[in-house]
Amino acid sequence: MTTIDLTEMATLWLDDVAVPVRMLWRGRRWKVTDRPTEPEGLYWSTHAPDFVAWRFQATDEAGVSRVFDLVRHHGGQHWTVAHVYD
Repeated sequence: MTTIDLTEMATLWLDDVAVPVRMLWRGRRWKVTDRPTEPEGLYWSTHAPDFVAWRFQATDEAGVSRVFDLVRHHGGQHWTVAHVYD
């Protein structure tokens, strides 16, 4: 397994209950192909975090699947791709 640590932006589409369903990253379209969860180890304090984070598997149009960690700070408009696992 390869881990890629990034700080790139992605566009994330959410469903009607604010769960990721699609993403645009590096000019490629990705479809979420599992149930998104909150990444483990991000919430270490007793206070609410100042960000929202998702981990999900997504598959592009060529059939390549990867696991992504995305983060967006509250009030921010952009999602940051924090990690990619292939």
